Formats: sequence, C-alpha cells, structure tokens
Amino acid sequence: MMEAATVRLTLVIACGLLAGLTVGLVYFSLLRRAVADYVGAAPVRGPILLTALRLIIAALAFWLLVQWSAAAAISALIGFTMARLWVRAPGLN
Repeated sequence: MMEAATVRLTLVIACGLLAGLTVGLVYFSLLRRAVADYVGAAPVRGPILLTALRLIIAALAFWLLVQWSAAAAISALIGFTMARLWVRAPGLN
C-alpha cells in the first residue's frame, strides 16, 4: 500500500515539475519578447497582449495544479524557477 502512494506522489511531483518548467519557459520567453518590443519601440499593443497572454497562461496553469495537489503546485513552482534560471543563463542569450 505504501509503495502505491509513493509512486503516485513521485508521479505527481514529476508532472508538476515538468508543467512548471514548461510554463516557465513559455512565460519567460514571452517576457523577453515583450521587453525586446518595448525597447525596439514597437507599437505598445503587441507587448501588452503578450503580457496579458503570459499572465493568463501562468495563472491558469498554477490554478489547475493547485486543484490537483499541493505537491504538484510546489514542484511546479520549483520548475518555474528553474526555467527562469535557464532562460537567464548566458548560453541562451
């Protein structure tokens, strides 16, 4: 019985981490694009729409993960933070 619970918890954590990493990569990629548009003096409508899109995606994803389980939400937050560090890495610039 304990083995099934451990396997389920491991799966929940892994799925949450993967979801957080994916959402984080999309979120921070859209953020970089919006900032580049602001700096490049692009029309303001584009970056505002990108900002709205990334906030909606992140809020929806985290809301769904919280509904699923606290472990999934916490591991997703860790994945989201890992994505931030990865996007910020000098190799990706």
